[in-house]
Amino acid sequence: EINEILGNAEKGIIKDDNTLLLTPHQAAGLFTPRRLEMLHHIAKNPHINVSEIAEILHRDWKSVLRDLKYLEGFGLVELVKEGRHRMVDMVSTEQVMAFT
Repeated sequence: EINEILGNAEKGIIKDDNTLLLTPHQAAGLFTPRRLEMLHHIAKNPHINVSEIAEILHRDWKSVLRDLKYLEGFGLVELVKEGRHRMVDMVSTEQVMAFT
């Protein structure tokens, strides 16, 4: 199945929005150790807010928010404003990563 996905990607055919195709360089930039740690905590604590993530990870909330917006751009997380807080959830779609 991965060969089919890669072959289609080379032809510019992507069957759905749930497929994430990255080069090794792109994957290294997207999945930094800090972002992976953040994704791990979000997966374990659904609907957590940005301040809570920052506190758990001992990071500045602005840096955490910047990383979350970056991850949101790839469709990995969703930020939702609730009152004064920004809540974070994992996007519950199956992600396929193919390195080309």
